[in-house]
This record gives sequence, structure tokens and C-alpha cells, in this order.
Amino acid sequence: MKNFPLVSVVILNYNGLNYLGDVLTDCLDSVLNSNYPNLEIIFVDNGSTDGSADFVAKNYPKIKVIRNRCNLGFSEGFNTGIRASKGKYIALLSNDMAVDQNWLNPVIEIMESDKKVGLAGFKRLVWGTKDLIDGIGGDLYLCGRVKVVGKLEIDKGQYDAIIENLDYIGGAMVIRRDALAKSGLFDPKFFVFFEDIDLCYRVRKHGYKVIYVPQSVIYHKGQATINQLERNKIGYLEYMANRSRIRGAILHFTLPRLLSTFLIDSIWFLLGKSETKKSLLKAYWWNLERISETLKKRFTYGPSPPYRCKFPVISLRFSDLVRRVVEITHVTR
Repeated sequence: MKNFPLVSVVILNYNGLNYLGDVLTDCLDSVLNSNYPNLEIIFVDNGSTDGSADFVAKNYPKIKVIRNRCNLGFSEGFNTGIRASKGKYIALLSNDMAVDQNWLNPVIEIMESDKKVGLAGFKRLVWGTKDLIDGIGGDLYLCGRVKVVGKLEIDKGQYDAIIENLDYIGGAMVIRRDALAKSGLFDPKFFVFFEDIDLCYRVRKHGYKVIYVPQSVIYHKGQATINQLERNKIGYLEYMANRSRIRGAILHFTLPRLLSTFLIDSIWFLLGKSETKKSLLKAYWWNLERISETLKKRFTYGPSPPYRCKFPVISLRFSDLVRRVVEITHVTR
């Protein structure tokens, strides 16, 4: 690659100094040690109360610090950093991720050679391991629930080819600024969950490709920030996951798949525990209150391509559980 276009790395943080400790500094140090020669690094502090922003401003003078007054969620938190960025490409990371030195070079080379690639993701490994996959992206079950591809599999080269047919790239990504200009930024209504899926759908609707690049590697500690929210409000994450998933389905799913989502949720409601019933009812009520605005956006975004559901169709996860137990046992012994 002869030219190295400017890449803006946006790192989103919420109380990372308190909950993550050395993980936060490892994240920042790894980005600073990247061998990609043309970077700007933006640290977005999402209303932390642990002094994270002051710590980074004092100890990392090369990093631009943006301070949000409150926790704006993943979507608007990242949007704050994107608006302040200047790069041709924007790389998004959470504060519980570290990067390989060569993490950007392969993905930028591909995006420079193929102008139709609007968004790309990395091979994400579990923090502290060399061969345990955290995920490469994801597919959706029929009802919109998430199936992370590669989750806790031993890396034996099974995902060493570029993949273009994942339903979404999540967690961390590189976005072409021109693609964002057409698709729009993250939707702030997705405070947490489904914001990356929604963006991938919109990027594709504007004619861009969404791909996974295996040569670009990062490491993930695993939902350290999200889990803080659950400590304060039990059941909050289940409610937010359902709320965002239902909104995403209304925005993007074809009519048959949307009806299937409602049917499957009805079964979950009938068979689920009281907490599940409360979560679903509350999530549907939230979406009904905003149905007019959501439908307007659906018509603006345009129709999704016909959906061909990948197996398994419904999120029955016993086989996933067995596989994960076997792989975790392999890693820890």
C-alpha cells in the first residue's frame, strides 16, 4: 500500500479506569503502538465518574479526549467521536479491547482496493489467549436474536478467509466515511444493542459491502462495560436487548420475517419466566409508543433484500452450550 490514508480511531469509555484497571491502559498502549503510520486517536469518555478522562488527558497527550456530560449509550457515544474525527476511515473500539500491531494495515489495504467495501470487521480473540475466538461477526436468528459466529471456538483456521455474507459486523469495525455520509451515523434510539446491526443494514442498503477480514486481529476482554449497567438494574440488559431487537426488526425485516418475529416472541412470552414476560411486554410497549417514527424511518431506509435464514432458524442453544463447555475445558486445563 503506497498511500496511508488518515484513520481516526475512536475509543469509547465508561468508567474504564475503575472497572478495567490495566485493561484500559493496555487498550490505549496497543493502539499507540500500531504500525499503521497515519492515525488520529480519539478517546470518548461517556460520562464516567471514575476520573478516566482526566487520567487519559494527563498520561496520553497524543490522544484527543472528548468528555460527554452523561452516558449517551453506545450509539451517540460513538457518534460524538465520529463527528470530531477527520479520517477517511473511522475505526471503532471499546475500552476493553487491545489490538495487534498490524491490525489496521490489511483491512485498509482491502478497503482502498475495493471502493464498494463500506464497513469491515476483525478477527476478535479472547483477551489473554492466542487461539480462542471471541467472535468474527454475527448472524441473526429468525426472530432477530443474535448468534455470534465463532464464539469460543478454538482458532484452527476455519475463519481465515474473507467473509461477505455475515448478517452484521459487531463490537469493533472500520467504516468508510463516504459510506457513513450516505447511510447516516448510529441511531441514538439504540442506546445499547443492535446499533451495529442497524448500521450494517443501512450501509448495505446504500450499495456497500460489509466484510470480515481475518488478517486483522484484536483482543476482547468481554462486555466489561455493559455488565456495569446490569449491576445497577437487574433485568435491564434483557429489556434493552429486546427493545432494540424489536425496533431493528420493525425497521429492516421483510414483512414475513417481521410477522415471524412477533409469533416467536409470543411463544417466548407463553413459555418464559415472569422476568422474560415483563421484559418483552415493556420492550413492545416502548416500541408501540414510537411506532410512527419507526415506520417513517422504515420507509425512508427502503426494503431489505429477501431474507434467507441460516441454520439454526430458532435460537435453541443447547448445542452451543455443549460446544462452549468443551472448548472452555480445553483452554483451562
